[in-house]
Amino acid sequence: MRRLQQRIRDLEAELIRLQAQNDALAAQTRDEAISRMQEREPALT
Repeated sequence: MRRLQQRIRDLEAELIRLQAQNDALAAQTRDEAISRMQEREPALT
């Protein structure tokens, strides 16, 4: 029973780590997309 509880704690910790990593990657992607949009030349009118 203790091994199962430890395994659950380990998996929960891994889930938290992966969620944080995913959040960081999503923020980086969003920042890069905004940067690319700002670098575009204005459309001719």
